[in-house]
Amino acid sequence: MPQEVPTSYWVDSIPAPAFPRLDEPVVVDVAVIGAGIAGITAATLLKEAGKTVAVLESKEVLRGVTGYTTAKLTSGHNLVYSAITATFGPEAARLYAEANEAAIAHVAAVAEARKIACDLERTSNYVYSESRSEVDKIRAEVKAARNVGLDASFVEETPLPFPVAGAVRQEGQAQFHPRKYLLPLAESIPGDGSCVFQETRALSVEDGEPCRVRTNRGEVIARDVIVATHLPIFDRGLYFAKTSPKRSYVLGIPVDEAKAPDGMFISTETPIHSIRHTPFDGRRLLLVGGEGHKAGQDEDTRRRYASLEEWARARFEVGSVEYRWSTHDNYSADRVPYIGKLGRRSDHVYVATGFNGWGMTNGTVAGILLCDAIRGKPNPWAEVYDSTRLPQLGAARRLVKENANVGLRWLGDRLPGRARSVAELSAGEGDVVSIRGERTAV
Repeated sequence: MPQEVPTSYWVDSIPAPAFPRLDEPVVVDVAVIGAGIAGITAATLLKEAGKTVAVLESKEVLRGVTGYTTAKLTSGHNLVYSAITATFGPEAARLYAEANEAAIAHVAAVAEARKIACDLERTSNYVYSESRSEVDKIRAEVKAARNVGLDASFVEETPLPFPVAGAVRQEGQAQFHPRKYLLPLAESIPGDGSCVFQETRALSVEDGEPCRVRTNRGEVIARDVIVATHLPIFDRGLYFAKTSPKRSYVLGIPVDEAKAPDGMFISTETPIHSIRHTPFDGRRLLLVGGEGHKAGQDEDTRRRYASLEEWARARFEVGSVEYRWSTHDNYSADRVPYIGKLGRRSDHVYVATGFNGWGMTNGTVAGILLCDAIRGKPNPWAEVYDSTRLPQLGAARRLVKENANVGLRWLGDRLPGRARSVAELSAGEGDVVSIRGERTAV
């Protein structure tokens, strides 16, 4: 039955995991705050390397951004290689491509070695446009992608049931069910001095020797700490100002196998639209995403779902919508995530954030990089992803623009104006409303 409350298919299709709450102080080598793909990957690799780890999740394991992704495993991150080459140079773009290709290979190898049935399917990725005005950008991206060693080509025809002006086709990519893949990894962590705790909220981190993580249920003492909480909850590196939040929406619509286009797709136009599908009750579940906007800057989310459904029905023969959900991503100004030390003065606290909507590969990269950093193992990708890097000129301009927008919104939200009443809110909606003449968060 269609979901009354927005629910991710990945979450709805897998039972909730059973992990305990922290109930007494714990001493480990590494504390990992956040149980998404970055945190679980890092914790798994660290335990395999002989470290004891404690994973702390404030709510439920894999119910955050990782549980609400579109779950594409691709290094084809829209028009990313043209941008990174222009900002950092061709060698940085090559290392970024290498890291994300390695992430795909890592997920596939882990799934095979551990015999994890996670609906992993090899497929092609397409970055396409329906507009002729975008073709030059697409051709430039093909050139940039090929220059960094990716198997990319320009095509004017795709498996989509509607015409495109042009597309980057990239072979050897993949798609999967993220919770089917990650839950077995999370369940393999407890034991031999390691543990996973949910409903355990980290409140503060003291960087020292050892580090101390204070939670709402007790203390965790560790030599090193990883903060993998989407946006760092301990923001000593000003990541709130170095990234911008964006919310986007996804519809899950059952279709027959023959009507599911072979591949994964993302458009270059604004608003961006994403397409993929996954096995679903003997059929396929078509996942159509898009209608993105800055988080907190659209009060009518139902309109976003309606627009996305209208777009999907204009291009595909589809029936009723079975699932609908939204997700929140953080975008760095220079298109590269921040992975490394939490701040320039941090000795033992690490961070991973700003995945730019591509958390399945970049989150896996983060797990690999942070494991290597804690073990003192050199990694060629570390400089590209350096979390303490200074913004380049173009990125600095975008940072100024984004933060000016935030400041204007902050001021506008506090100026006198009409606040909605409680009666105007729909189920599942929140806002600052007027109750007996006072502005109240509801």
